[in-house]
Amino acid sequence: MKKTSIVLAALLAVTLSLTSCATLQQDVYTYTEENSQIFSSIEIYEERFIKIDAKAQLERTAPLGEISGLLADIEGYKNSVNVTEPYLNARLKAFEGLLLQMSGRKRNAEAAYTEARGLQKGDRYVQLLGCRLAKNTEESLTQIEGILKYDTKNSVLMLEKGKLLYQLGKYDQAISVIDNAFVLFDNEGLPNYRNVYNPLRSYIWDLNTVYGSDSSASDHAMTDLQETLTLESLVNLTLENTNLLENYRSANQKQKLAAFIQTLERGGYFSSSYDPQNANGTSSYMLGATEITRKMCARFIWNAYVRRSGNLKQLSRYSEKYRKAGRTKSPVDDISVDDDDFDAVLGVVENEFMELPDGRHFEPDQTVTKLQFITWAKNADK
Repeated sequence: MKKTSIVLAALLAVTLSLTSCATLQQDVYTYTEENSQIFSSIEIYEERFIKIDAKAQLERTAPLGEISGLLADIEGYKNSVNVTEPYLNARLKAFEGLLLQMSGRKRNAEAAYTEARGLQKGDRYVQLLGCRLAKNTEESLTQIEGILKYDTKNSVLMLEKGKLLYQLGKYDQAISVIDNAFVLFDNEGLPNYRNVYNPLRSYIWDLNTVYGSDSSASDHAMTDLQETLTLESLVNLTLENTNLLENYRSANQKQKLAAFIQTLERGGYFSSSYDPQNANGTSSYMLGATEITRKMCARFIWNAYVRRSGNLKQLSRYSEKYRKAGRTKSPVDDISVDDDDFDAVLGVVENEFMELPDGRHFEPDQTVTKLQFITWAKNADK
C-alpha cells in the first residue's frame, strides 16, 4: 500500500508539472514571419510609441501632447479598419493601456490591460503593460524576470528590465541588459529600437561613469542632469562634485553665488589663456552666455586645472609651442591656432578631460548638459 501511494504521488507531480508547462506555453506568444507581416500594418504605432516611451524615460516626464495624438490615431485606425485578428487587437489595446498609464490614467490602463490580456495574454506588449501596472519598481522587475526565465528572447521585456535597473540606480547592470536587448532587436530586424533608446543608454553610461552603482545612486537619476548647463550651474556643480575650486572654498562659504562668480572672474577662471588676469575682458564671452558650450567648458576646466597647480605658464603652453615652431595647422579641425581657446581645447583633449566626438572635431559651439560637464570636471579632478 505504501509503495502504491508513492507511485501515485509521483504521477500526480508529473501531471501538475506538465499542466504548469502547458499554461506557461499559452502565456508565451510565438512570433512567426507570418505574424510579423500582419503586425507590419500597425508598426507605425509601435515606432511612435517607443519614441514617446524613450523620451519619457530620458526626460522623466510624459509628453502628454504626443500621447494624446497617438491615442487618437490608434482609435481612428480601429474605427476605419475592420481588425479581426485577436493578437492585432491585443497589441493595439496594449499600446493604448501603456499610453494611458504613462499619462497617469491608471484605472483606464488597467481596463485596457484586462481587455488586451483576454485577447492575447502572451503578447509582449500586453506583458509589458501588466508589469508596468505593478505596485512598485521591485515588483515589476520580479514579474519581468519570471517571464524572461522561460521567454529568454523577449526583447521588449529585456529592454524594460534595463530601464527598471536604471531607475533603481544599478547603472552597470542596466547597461549590460539594455545591450542584450539591442542584440535581440537587431536579430529580429528591428534596429530602430537601438537608435531610439541609445540616448537613454548613453545617459545611463554617463551616470555610471560619474556616480557608479550604489544604494544612493538612484537619487542622481531623479535630478535634472539632462538640463542644459548654465554659468551658475557650472560653478555649483564644480563645487559639489570636485575640488577644482578648493583655493576659493572659504570665499564661497561667505559669498552668495553671484558674488562668488565675480570672485572667480577676477581670478581669471572665465578668461582666455592669453588673458590670464582678464585685462582684456575676455571673461564676457562666458558671463554673457545663456547656455554654456563645449568650448566654454574647456576654457573653465583648463583654467581651474592649471590654476590649482599654481603654474600659470601652463595656461598658454600649446600656443607658445606652436608659435616657436612656426606651426599654423591645428590638430583639431574646428579650432584654429589663433582661436582664443586653442590652449584650453588642446589642454583638455590631450589630458583626456574632454573628447573629440568624432576623433577630429571638437564641436566647440555644441551646448552641454549638466551630466556631461560633471563627467569632464571629475576627469580633471583626478
